[in-house]
Amino acid sequence: MKRHCVLALIGVVLGGCAAAPLRAPGPGSAGLAAPEATPLWTALVRPEEAAAGRSGFDFLECGLDAYLVRLALIEAARHTVDVQYYIWDLDASGRAVSEALLRAADRGVRVRALVDGFHVHDGAAPLKRIARHPNVEVRIHNPFRTAFRPNGLRYVELVFDFARLNQRMHNKIVAVDNAAAIVGGRNVSDSYFGLDPARYFLDRDVVVAGPLTAGISASFDAFWNDPRAVPVHDFAHDDAAPGFDAASLWADAPPLDPDAFPLPRRFEAAALAARLDEIRDGLLWAEGQVSLTAPGPVFAGQAPAPGTGIEARLLTLLAAAESEVVIQTPYMMLTEARSAAFAAARARGVTLTLHTNSLASTDSSIVHYGYARDRLELTRLGVELHEMKERPRPCPRAAALGIAPARTTLHPKTVVFDRRRVLVGSFNLDHRSILYNSEIAILIDSPDVAARVLDAMARDMAPESNWRVALEAPARLVWIDQGEDPPLRLDSEPRTGVLQQILAWIGYFLPIDHLL
Repeated sequence: MKRHCVLALIGVVLGGCAAAPLRAPGPGSAGLAAPEATPLWTALVRPEEAAAGRSGFDFLECGLDAYLVRLALIEAARHTVDVQYYIWDLDASGRAVSEALLRAADRGVRVRALVDGFHVHDGAAPLKRIARHPNVEVRIHNPFRTAFRPNGLRYVELVFDFARLNQRMHNKIVAVDNAAAIVGGRNVSDSYFGLDPARYFLDRDVVVAGPLTAGISASFDAFWNDPRAVPVHDFAHDDAAPGFDAASLWADAPPLDPDAFPLPRRFEAAALAARLDEIRDGLLWAEGQVSLTAPGPVFAGQAPAPGTGIEARLLTLLAAAESEVVIQTPYMMLTEARSAAFAAARARGVTLTLHTNSLASTDSSIVHYGYARDRLELTRLGVELHEMKERPRPCPRAAALGIAPARTTLHPKTVVFDRRRVLVGSFNLDHRSILYNSEIAILIDSPDVAARVLDAMARDMAPESNWRVALEAPARLVWIDQGEDPPLRLDSEPRTGVLQQILAWIGYFLPIDHLL
């Protein structure tokens, strides 16, 4: 009997995997057409800068600030809020952001939320309840057919529909009234806002105000109107009666201690105005461009056409570099094109610096294996390597609240060229971001903006928080801890146990680079 049930289950999943889930054709929707009339535009944007085609930029380095600015922009919304995320955890911060979106909807704001399907499981039922609000739409991009059902079904589906489900919408956007937006590496989760005691993702977002927000909103629209963006109402199984009920929003979610969340869940009018003033005062005005991987090629199972996408932009900028390139990425892997670009840059006298995770700090050991294979070649190419320790200095605001996560992982995706051009967004320097993910990045051309980012990078790369990886012999690497006096030298991955190093050694030889 059990055998027949299992066969029936596999048959159902296989039958459902014959084609990707698609939304029925219908009218699309788009961002606000005239943002200049909104209070948020008036509060943040300098008319003379916008008239010259320049936008305002600032960077969110501290996770707590990243949460507070998201909350402030949503609270300031009067017409539209669009949010697009790879991961939307329904933990304390995820619920707080969700409740802020619902308050915006109560004010008559149109809210569109787009979430990648890979992490939507049976614990994500509140997303369906949120979507019952008349001013809220929630769509799942490239979902499992078994979304919102127990994880066991998802695992079976993943096995039989791997090619499709291996594709991810990795973009991370908040766009408000088409006047201001946040783009970067952070997902919606306590671990990205510095509130998870187990792990903190040290990350970077860029706040954008002004004309460039229209390009960010257009990128959201492209994914929102893509046929693979499926409304949550299409997943009607075991659904409760229709109609929004705020009281039952978190009915089956794990209870949370309200005293354990040290940040505001909403802004009163005076506090909101003060926060918007703080955002405005931090903006630097410059020209910028939106670069992205469109939904079409990736989700048709194709790599972007040669010369297109963020990787092509990265290689073009590397080829034009004259003096210095500083890269900060959680995951790094070489391709033939990148190796050639690095070699050519070094031949021109360009200094290359890479800041990434150590094996001790990474959240993905298997991706680190791919980087470890390339590490020797990187040093031979003349790239200066810095690997972050698992417990660097905490964000000052978090430290003031007594928040000290046990483990920290580097997560920004930023490259600075010649102390002038900054490329920042969701694009990792691994193979997955080239071949399987959709991504977004902002390119900013400004020495002042570059200086601000480089200052933050220098703090992240402080000697006491990192190991310097050096080539000591033709095929031998050493890790140097310059935070010690005298500097400590190690000849193997620091602060890792025997089992972790064995797994790293095994992974080193696995032929899965194209999946990482």
